[in-house]
Amino acid sequence: MVEASQWYSLISVGSSSLALLAAAYVVRKIPNRRAGDTFVLAMVFFVLAGTFAYLLRTSTLDYYGTNSGPLAIARLFYFFHMLAVGFTASFIGQYFLGFELMRRRLVNLFLQVSLLIVAIGVTTQVTTLEDEYGGIGVVVEDAWARGSLALFATLFMSTALAVLVRTLIRNKDPTVRKQAILMTAGVVIHGTGAESYAYLRIFADMYPPPYLTITAFTMAALFAVAVLRYRMFVVSPQKEEPVGVPRRFDLKAGHAYAIRERRPRLAFLAVGEAVRLGSLGLVITRRTPTEVRDDYDLPATPILWLTSVVGQNRVPPTNPELLERLVREFVASQPKAVVLLEGIEYLSNYLEAARVVRLVNSLRDLVTAGDGVLLASADPTALDEATAGVLDREFEPLAVREKVGYEVEDVFVIEGGGLLLTHASRSDGAEIDPDVMAGMLTAIMNFARVSFAVGADELRRLELGDRTVVIERSPKFILAVAMTGKPSAEVQEEMRIFLERAERRYGPLMAKWTGDPQEFPGLQAMTSRLFL
Repeated sequence: MVEASQWYSLISVGSSSLALLAAAYVVRKIPNRRAGDTFVLAMVFFVLAGTFAYLLRTSTLDYYGTNSGPLAIARLFYFFHMLAVGFTASFIGQYFLGFELMRRRLVNLFLQVSLLIVAIGVTTQVTTLEDEYGGIGVVVEDAWARGSLALFATLFMSTALAVLVRTLIRNKDPTVRKQAILMTAGVVIHGTGAESYAYLRIFADMYPPPYLTITAFTMAALFAVAVLRYRMFVVSPQKEEPVGVPRRFDLKAGHAYAIRERRPRLAFLAVGEAVRLGSLGLVITRRTPTEVRDDYDLPATPILWLTSVVGQNRVPPTNPELLERLVREFVASQPKAVVLLEGIEYLSNYLEAARVVRLVNSLRDLVTAGDGVLLASADPTALDEATAGVLDREFEPLAVREKVGYEVEDVFVIEGGGLLLTHASRSDGAEIDPDVMAGMLTAIMNFARVSFAVGADELRRLELGDRTVVIERSPKFILAVAMTGKPSAEVQEEMRIFLERAERRYGPLMAKWTGDPQEFPGLQAMTSRLFL
């Protein structure tokens, strides 16, 4: 006949096994590989603890012999139970604070060794066993052992709860906050069950149902739902709105290109052109996704941000394997994609040179194997010799189609009433006063329209010495481009496209505009294509 305690132990093994299955199912969805491994290990330890609890309940004591089996089983139960709780708390810390706390291997090793010492310390306190009547079986009678297990388990889970509360307070990413709420619920449920179990065992001298592993399974299930429901990485290919922009970059399928630039610009313009002409893109960058989307009009293209801050589509610089996996998944669904890698210098600060070289080569092979295009933007002066050498040998230089017969010198974006919104110049030391120039151009246009124009005609061109100023107007904006040489039809096509984008993005904001040009942060960056 199976006693109640044995049924409890079987339920404990079953529920902890389900928790292990949940952990194994979501381990690859967890951004931090070390955190994922820790989650699985924690559930393995719960299974082992439940197994040894069952063995303990079914064993018998030999008061007159030298049978030491039950004592060894009891100690192993305490040991694995302590590790299960400690590794669960460690998983929470690594998941939300992995970069801050676990970046250095020495720190991680110290924490794991400390946990092992605590588990061994609690285990050594188990010295006395006793047969209990009422179907309870063999139980541990050492009050210090039971108290230490309860104390350290409470400390570990309180630490995990503190990490979750800190994340909810400090992290504003909506995905992270939703995950933290679900995980907090799991920790609270398990903590309540564990504290109830400890109270009944220590103070009421009762053998309650298996709250520990049932609530551990509930906790693991909530962790799994958090990871699967609110995904940390969404890199599904997304099409941008097609625009018939003139082709400036000659990107060939199956090729990798290196763009040597101190501040990334050409690389973003190249990928922006490609996605507007129908390609699907993926951007890996050190710049914030909001900045990239605003400056280069990429509202749909997935962006992976290289950063230590936890959040959706944020890749820590210490996890190149994750970056490789995400790119592999992306190109598997879209082999002919255009992928931009910007931030190699940032990765070099955290990874050894050999690892950066392997990462760059791996991404090159992954992307180009399916006739995709890889663009790598980097400042050669900020790279080590090995990484710079790879870009020289394995990547082609990106060529921009040369303009024939003209060169853009200045670009003015003016609101319809004549106020300057932004000015960009090829020369950093330009002596022109952009506000004066904007006012003069607007005055000349108004004068020409009132005095000489017929119907809705506008002034389109001015000759100022060796420069020509080409002017295009939309309902809300005036675009003036000053250039040397003879302007071509291609310039006016680029200007028309620029105004269409400006109207689409900023036109609705003009009704509430306060007069501050800073309300249009991406407008100047949009002028970059005009200088190509």
